[in-house]
Amino acid sequence: MRVAEGNERRKKLLYLSSLIVLAVMLGILLAACTGKNQAASPTEETPSSSSIKGEETAAEWLEKARTAAAGMSKYGFELQMSQKIDGDQQTNSGAGSEVVEIDMQGRAERNPLKLDQTINSKIDGEVSTLRAIVMPDEYYMYLPEFEEWNKLGKGVAAENVAILSDFQINPEKAIQDIKMLGTALTVSTNEATAIVRYEGTGQEAVDFVAGLLESTLGLSGAETEVKSSLEVQALKVILILDAEKHWPLSYRIESDLKIELEPGKQTAIQQTLAGNYSKHNVSSAVTVPKEALDAIDPDEMDEQLGP
Repeated sequence: MRVAEGNERRKKLLYLSSLIVLAVMLGILLAACTGKNQAASPTEETPSSSSIKGEETAAEWLEKARTAAAGMSKYGFELQMSQKIDGDQQTNSGAGSEVVEIDMQGRAERNPLKLDQTINSKIDGEVSTLRAIVMPDEYYMYLPEFEEWNKLGKGVAAENVAILSDFQINPEKAIQDIKMLGTALTVSTNEATAIVRYEGTGQEAVDFVAGLLESTLGLSGAETEVKSSLEVQALKVILILDAEKHWPLSYRIESDLKIELEPGKQTAIQQTLAGNYSKHNVSSAVTVPKEALDAIDPDEMDEQLGP
């Protein structure tokens, strides 16, 4: 009986581990603005002044934001992502349609990397919740279903850490990528914030989305043919910055694209990714609960459970 329970837990652990990979690979994360300094979510209704002429350009704001983000040693975060993936578009059958909704929140530290996040997901109607803690050379997960902590094997942990997105652990790189959208970027300001916007389908949009796909879909240089099939139907990017300290406060990326993940089979992907940063450089420390420290490696689980 204990062996059966152990196998079931191991299967669940592997499933949730793959869920983290999926969540990150679908393009994920960052930080919550709360309290008096909360920034409005970047939507069509976000109030702002007219675009500035003769003053700082979008590129200049983004360069300041990139520098400020590089100085963010720790921060809180929150992210919501919704994604719809439709199968073979050539047949118009709608077969293979998949809907993903993910809500992530937590806090991060850098140098060295530490991350504590709770992930709530709904994938094709299946709801899952887990807490994940990343420490140098260690990766822990809490499974509410079993009310216990588990420690990932070093190999699996390293793979999960390797695919963390720039929006999670390297915000200055994420801002630099937005800056590469170039002259199509616009900026508007009010007393508290600067709002950088992009909307288009030009080559800069294709390059931007192609760059995201390298991490979000795990595409590498070996899949050049896949990336060359990319068609961007629409791309909208909104990034809100603190007008004084230039920190990134929130972002929203809406994309509508088609790509051939398999030769001759075009897949349509509609995705909205919205995130916030909070408590820049003052978030609480990431620590590992004692219960997690006592968790066993899943590779050792069968031995610990016994016959």
